[in-house]
Amino acid sequence: MSLSIDLEGRVILVCGAASGGIGGATVRQAAAAGATVFAVDNNQAFIDETIAEVERAGGRCQGIVVDLMDPAQTDSLIETVVARLGRLDGVVNVAGGTTAEEWKPLEQTSTEMFRNTLNLNLEYVFRICRDAAASMIKRDAPGSLVNVGSVSALTSAPFHGPYGAAKSGITALTRTMAFEWGRYGIRANTVQPGAVMSQRVLSRANTVAAGGRAGGSSDIVVTTIDELANAIVFLLSDLASGISGQTISVDSALSTKFCGGARPFEINKRNPQV
Repeated sequence: MSLSIDLEGRVILVCGAASGGIGGATVRQAAAAGATVFAVDNNQAFIDETIAEVERAGGRCQGIVVDLMDPAQTDSLIETVVARLGRLDGVVNVAGGTTAEEWKPLEQTSTEMFRNTLNLNLEYVFRICRDAAASMIKRDAPGSLVNVGSVSALTSAPFHGPYGAAKSGITALTRTMAFEWGRYGIRANTVQPGAVMSQRVLSRANTVAAGGRAGGSSDIVVTTIDELANAIVFLLSDLASGISGQTISVDSALSTKFCGGARPFEINKRNPQV
């Protein structure tokens, strides 16, 4: 007797599909479960590498370059997937993040930076899920939407406030998706990573070490990209048929210890709780 995740015959769209990150791992795991994956990223080399890995393993994957921050490029994305592959059964929105320049106090954060962070981490998620759900409803086809948030949305996000606000927005928006679209057989959930050692994070390790580790402690518990991908693929599958509107932290219990913000300053006497 055995139990396995089966996505055979299904088409899954993954936005943010670089090989060394959560998206790339999700593409590989979904393809291993039998899905045909449509990979999207803003870099052709990233897409080519991810597709090559899947095909070497005997899986099926296509992809195109899309700047997810540009509505003109995302407006036709769902139609493109359905036109090429005949259906769409699931969407995973992984793309997002922050830059080193964005880690600063709120009073030093510009309006432009705030808007850019919200677009990259929240607005495009709305646009992709809206269009995917509209397509599923029109075709009378059920589906699963999985949006990647962050443990930075759980309490506070010191010195990366716009990012925390965007990821909090994902949680609220995804729960609304689950409520409104549940009648059509569409499930929507959020997965919240903690400290994930993706290639992008590792490439910035020296910068982080120089500026102070997130959380103000060197005792950081990390989670692998495959561990995140496993949770995402589970939520895409029928094994999670009763799960919708939920926010699941996949952080190796990191969030039980502290919030995700660095504190690169001494305690202020006027605010000793900081």
